[in-house]
Formats: sequence, C-alpha cells, structure tokens
Amino acid sequence: MSIRNADSPESVAEQAAATGDELRTRVLDAAREEILRQQGRKVSLADVARAAEVSRPTVYRRWPDLDAVVRDLCHREITRIVAAVQATTPLRTRSGFAPAIDQIVRVAAAIRDDELFAELWRGRPDFLQPYVFDRLGSSQRSLLRLLAEGIEAGQGDGWVREGDPDKLAAMVLLITQSAIQSQALVEPILGEDWSTELHHALASYLQHPGKE
Repeated sequence: MSIRNADSPESVAEQAAATGDELRTRVLDAAREEILRQQGRKVSLADVARAAEVSRPTVYRRWPDLDAVVRDLCHREITRIVAAVQATTPLRTRSGFAPAIDQIVRVAAAIRDDELFAELWRGRPDFLQPYVFDRLGSSQRSLLRLLAEGIEAGQGDGWVREGDPDKLAAMVLLITQSAIQSQALVEPILGEDWSTELHHALASYLQHPGKE
C-alpha cells in the first residue's frame, strides 16, 4: 500500500485543475451577471473582472478577449440546458421517437426563453450572427454530435428515416435554430403553438415513412 504525497505531481495537477475550474466558474458567472445587468450592451472585460473579483491579467491568462469569455459562457449555458432537459426527457424509446423530438423542442424553448441569449440577441446581435451565417461554434458542434447520435439510434429502432445521421442532424439544427431566432417574428401568428408546430416540422422531417 502506498500513500500519495500531498505535494506529488498528481496532487499539484489536481489542485491546479480545481483552481482553474473555480476561476472559470467565477468569471463566467460574472460575465452572465454583467450581460444581464447591462442588457447585453457596453460590457467590458474590466467589468467582468471586477464583478468576478479578479484582476484583468488573471482573466487574460485564460481568455484572450471578452468575446472568448462570452463564447465559453454560451457553451456552458447550452450544455447546462441540454443536461437539464435530458434528465427529464428520454432520448430514445422503442415505442416511437416522440420523446426524442420532445427533447429537441424543449431544448429549443429553453434556449429561446433564456435571459442570457435574449439579452445577447437584443444587445449584441453582432456577436451571435456569425454563428448563424458564417461558422459553427463549439456549442453547435456539440449539439450536432448529440443530434446525430439520437438520429442514428432512432434509425436502429426503425423510427427515423434512412440517411446520413450527420446530414439529418445538420438540417434539424438549421430548422430548430431558425425557429428560435425567428420566434418573435411569428409570435403574433403562432403564439403558444410555437412548440407544437416545431414538433410537427421536426417529426415530419425525421419520421420513417413506414411508421406514419
């Protein structure tokens, strides 16, 4: 039996990781607080550092600029939303794929209603627009992997139509992302039926024709 020294390389690495996690949590929590407080506008890295009670150089050692902090924050918040929905809605079922569609719609509704993303759309549309028109962010890539896994599982159970899971996942992301971004535009028409209609759109796109 061996006793690991508290100052061993493994212990030092664990302490460094814990410190890094604590710093990330403090800075990202502070960034969220500042974005909400200032309604998405005029937030600076100095504001975030001050709210987190750390120095700007401390923040710069981990993130090159404020946009990197906000990207990390968005990734954390989307991961949190997805995990919360997954905890209450099954991804896969042999009685059909309605719960899986429900999960996607619930994630979409939670992102749509989240204060952070609402404020970013109002105050910093320039920050989010590149991830709509120009490139995929880390959060979107994570969602694509999750969607592709669920689609492949649904194909194995016979409820999802044939096709490349990655390509089907990309279109599901496009449909869902567009629905979130344009929700305010069609609010007078869809009202509370937004979720229902999104569910129909996704189910119609994914469902195997033999399972109608």
